[in-house]
Amino acid sequence: MANIHQFYLEHMASKTGYRATWEPNRPLFIGAIVTLEKGVFTIQSSLEKEGIPMEVMDDLSEGTLDYSSTGSVQIGVKLAGQAPLAGSVLSDADAGFSIDFASEKSIVFQADKTKTIQITNMGAIEREVIKRVKAGQWVKEWAIVTQLVQATTATIIISFSSNSKIDLKASANVGTPQLKLTDASLGLTVANEKGSHFKAIASSGITPLYRVAGFRHPLFGRPQLSNRSDADELAKEKFRIQPFDPAELE
Repeated sequence: MANIHQFYLEHMASKTGYRATWEPNRPLFIGAIVTLEKGVFTIQSSLEKEGIPMEVMDDLSEGTLDYSSTGSVQIGVKLAGQAPLAGSVLSDADAGFSIDFASEKSIVFQADKTKTIQITNMGAIEREVIKRVKAGQWVKEWAIVTQLVQATTATIIISFSSNSKIDLKASANVGTPQLKLTDASLGLTVANEKGSHFKAIASSGITPLYRVAGFRHPLFGRPQLSNRSDADELAKEKFRIQPFDPAELE
């Protein structure tokens, strides 16, 4: 599973520019104060608990996200009454999906009704954090969740075996003319599975992507910091967005 989590975090960072939560359905909230170890967050506190006011802004409209692997994932849609898909166990009467993964470490990531929440008074927060750092009242390894992507529903499937396959069968609303992998009302269940997969199917209310700001990058003090020394980091240490670096996973 470690290799899968590493692949997923790298894949999502390269596709989106965000950090990805692991596991994908693990809850997170805007203004959370976290530490990061091997790309995985641990919540330590929050701006609210630390008495630091924050102002937030939500997107005015909802969107959809699809960051599935290109070229290695094929998603077949099966409506009720249609002929079965080749190699699928779904019958004529069934509705659902047949997903084929051609290569190891392939991803289906679809999120529906997404919104991005972001903190808008970062200047004031930065000044307060700097003041607390100087007073020895702030842990420099802490990072603040400053942007957060929320999804009403999302389906995330990670394959960790080549030539794998999974059939998802709808148990409700099978007469719907347009099926979506993210539709929780379909009651999708696994009808057949070949190979090994991580699955979060039509999960509700998840927060799969985020950004953090803090003083120290998670690589500080670790040998993976090959292109910069700790002394260099200390010299230019300042409160800033801390992007994901694949070396965090080593």
